[in-house]
Amino acid sequence: MIKILRMGFNTSHDINFSVNRPYGYEWYLLLLVKSPAIFVFNGEEITTPANTLIIFDKNSPHEYRANRVDYRNDWIHLDADPTYFSNHQIPLDKPLYISNSYYLTDLIQKMANEFYSNNPYREQTIEYLMQILCIKTREQMVTKTFKPWHTRIHDDLIRLRSEIYSNPQINWSIPFMANKLHISQGYLQNIYKETFQISCMSDVIESRITYAKELLVETDYSISEISDLCGYNSEVHFMRQFKKRTTIRPSEYRNFFRKGQ
Repeated sequence: MIKILRMGFNTSHDINFSVNRPYGYEWYLLLLVKSPAIFVFNGEEITTPANTLIIFDKNSPHEYRANRVDYRNDWIHLDADPTYFSNHQIPLDKPLYISNSYYLTDLIQKMANEFYSNNPYREQTIEYLMQILCIKTREQMVTKTFKPWHTRIHDDLIRLRSEIYSNPQINWSIPFMANKLHISQGYLQNIYKETFQISCMSDVIESRITYAKELLVETDYSISEISDLCGYNSEVHFMRQFKKRTTIRPSEYRNFFRKGQ
């Protein structure tokens, strides 16, 4: 179990912000630093990019400061079992670059909402949210070297992909998506595939076929109507792509899965 003592979300300080606690705290300190910063470990300065997470151990010295820009972070003072973070394989007193800070900061905001509420199950909710945060941190972190790449664009890509799967009916195209992110078409195609291991247009098709499967099983819409709802201008084109992805026709998919209902 964990116990949050204090916490803050999206806290800002000016360019002169600095902290030096030679004896640390008697509890853990979790920081998600959203701006470039400088940390000092054993007298050695380490420059960190935006979206760096670090968890200081109990009584561990911590010294850090802003790096030429205003300082922003999320922070949590917490107590936990001594093996809590080691069980999640998260090293303490070590800066970790987080490739998708949008996800983690969202979890921290949810924890803050619970912490400052009177919800009867807030402690359980915070515990589960912290477990998710640890799992996602382990998943996303880069162990020994920083990769200060795509910090902003990665969060934008996550939001774009979420929008694609939420709205498969939109006439998605590479120029349209690149324009939404204010990047070149070539850069979009390269970074999208590097991030998600699938091309952006293949992902659009995947979102449409996924939605089509839901509609085939859960509604009585005709194949033509489903084709329109999934963003296809041609029913024939929809049927071809559906069969290519699933090996069967839409009508066969509907009949097969409805038999088991």
